[in-house]
Amino acid sequence: MTVTRRAALPLLSILLVVSAFSTARAADSRDDQLNRLLGLALRSPFMRQAAIRLIDRIGPRVAGTPNGSHAEELAAEIFREAGVPLVRQEAVNVPLWQVHRASLALVKPTNFSPPVVPLANSASTPPQGLLLRLVDAGYGTPQEIAALGDAARGAALLVRTGVPAGQQWLHRSQKYDAAAAAGAAAFLYTPAGLDRPPRSGTVTLSGAPGPIPALSIPATTGAWLARLAAAGAGPEVRVTLLADRIPATAYNIVADLPGRDSSEVVLACAHLDSWDQGQGAGDNGTGTIVLWQAARTLVEQGLRPRRTIRFVSFTGEELGLLGSGAYVRDHGAQLESIRAVVNLDMVGEPTGFATMLQPQAAPLLADLAEHLAGFGLATDVPDRPGLYSDHQPFLLAGVPVLVLRSQLPAAVGAAYHSARDTFDLLDLGQQQRAAAVTAALLWRLANADPLPTVRLDPKVVREELEAAGIEVRSVAGHPEAGH
Repeated sequence: MTVTRRAALPLLSILLVVSAFSTARAADSRDDQLNRLLGLALRSPFMRQAAIRLIDRIGPRVAGTPNGSHAEELAAEIFREAGVPLVRQEAVNVPLWQVHRASLALVKPTNFSPPVVPLANSASTPPQGLLLRLVDAGYGTPQEIAALGDAARGAALLVRTGVPAGQQWLHRSQKYDAAAAAGAAAFLYTPAGLDRPPRSGTVTLSGAPGPIPALSIPATTGAWLARLAAAGAGPEVRVTLLADRIPATAYNIVADLPGRDSSEVVLACAHLDSWDQGQGAGDNGTGTIVLWQAARTLVEQGLRPRRTIRFVSFTGEELGLLGSGAYVRDHGAQLESIRAVVNLDMVGEPTGFATMLQPQAAPLLADLAEHLAGFGLATDVPDRPGLYSDHQPFLLAGVPVLVLRSQLPAAVGAAYHSARDTFDLLDLGQQQRAAAVTAALLWRLANADPLPTVRLDPKVVREELEAAGIEVRSVAGHPEAGH
């Protein structure tokens, strides 16, 4: 995710560029098809209407909750309204995490109780809570926690978001695991920047319960506790978290635009679920509405692709890639047919394309970027792997993954997983342009002859990830693949 702001091209200028392309390349039917797609996507009101129905009328949509079910019903309805001919739902088992009580109280050297956000899948405390020493663990890297030695044992560890400059990024679950392994009794997660809100999130990425309680706390509270610890005031806190994990069923919504060759599939996906603090606008309302608009556009242009284009609104991504993990597990025998996966997670102004361990596909994507020059797309095509979104189970199974690069405004990136993640932050013009580029990308992938993607040996994928310093961890139902 990149969150720096980029100057947005006005809609009229994009349409003029599209018109110019049509005139200059009228003899090229392939380009004519792309230009028609762009025009349809940019003029369509479909995406904005869908955004209102998803973000304002449903809002928070945790997988397994009533709101989550409403969002899944909406996704199926939207695909049908878009005209996608084959729409189905596939059940996914998810843990519904219900919180009954969550609090943090500073009891020494003074008394204060800040607001808190419990982190999903962490352990409950006794009803009276746990009275604990507070120990500052910095960013919570394994090195910082190891340096605490015995001081970490039995303590509430204060851990900041982010990592020290120059170090490999760590998911919160990696910090949580390091804290638990060091014998900590609780995990307190606080933003590194005072302007950032406390965030929701899960502390395990396998769907399993964690061993210690975890709370997300305000940045100002974290800074205060850190000052008390640094001054030798010996801060003590009472951590209370009472929650249940209840088995629930959620659904992936799968929609197929059949191709002339049903043996090959291009799969585009976006996770539908969100956390419960805000409206899930940036994460992942943006990717969801881009997916839906791309589906609408590809149907509306009226041509049948060579390969089947499959659109999937995945459930349970926030709980640990549960929907995409289940899809890869349940469709293992059909994975060979998937020639490319394009995952849309927090999508802003389109800036270009990338690949994940598929460098031979770069020329095709660079050519498309040149054709779409009116969008200001970069023509370089980086090739680097990454994890922690719904492409991950596919990548680890060796399925080719390609990427739409984009930029979101800083305010949207700062708001994800928090109460600030609301419709008000979005500039839907960015998603409209991203949907146009996504439709063009999917159409090119579905019709390229040949499509230069290759199925990879999962062992090679793991080796490449490890060489890049990216830790591979297990996902629910797929321990060999890892999240």
